[in-house]
Amino acid sequence: MKKTLLISGLILALTASVASAGGINLNWNNCESGSTPLPTKALTFACNVNTGASFTLMGSFDPNGGQLVTAFDYLVDIESAGATLPPWWQFKNAGSCRAASMSMNTNFGATGPFDCVDPWSGSIGLQDFSYAVTANTVRIYGFGSLPATTPVQVDAGTEYYGFALLINRAKTTGLGSCAGCLDQVALVLNEMILYDETGAKTIMTGPAAVQSNCAAWQGFANPCAATPTTKSTWGKIKSIYR
Repeated sequence: MKKTLLISGLILALTASVASAGGINLNWNNCESGSTPLPTKALTFACNVNTGASFTLMGSFDPNGGQLVTAFDYLVDIESAGATLPPWWQFKNAGSCRAASMSMNTNFGATGPFDCVDPWSGSIGLQDFSYAVTANTVRIYGFGSLPATTPVQVDAGTEYYGFALLINRAKTTGLGSCAGCLDQVALVLNEMILYDETGAKTIMTGPAAVQSNCAAWQGFANPCAATPTTKSTWGKIKSIYR
């Protein structure tokens, strides 16, 4: 106990601009408390068509205090049950089997769903994410930023939409398809960081409810135990995109 308190004290002393914060959620379809459509932790797909609505991986958050926000970043880890990441899950990078099949959205007022609060109101001016593959894992670093002169207020006790990762069905079956759609995959939102207009940050690493920051694809068992928790920083995000 004394050791824990000492470490906590040192962290607070060295990072005075950093505040601990509330919970983060990751679901398919909607926010944690959504109802139309219902959020789900485990999604399955027959992998038999190349068309249809994209699968929506929704990141949301509930801060434990009020603050102004001008930017955010997040860290999502993905892990396949196999020894290597299936080609169907190879996104973003040049030469990937489905390089254009994952995109990021922050405009929930235009696209929905509408159950939780949309803090950004379509005003995110810059957003992007990286997709780093190692063996059977992926690390996604993503960010979004508002104009510095128009921060938005978020408050404790409210669940806010943060970001959505949209995964389409292209190249799932038939000629030119990418193998591995039926493989089991775990997805974990390990961190979100909110930044105010001064650059001070609020770090959120814990789930808002038990295992609320984890999601499964094709029946991956216990996705929360699949991927490691590793902290990201705004400096890491900037180093990727500068």
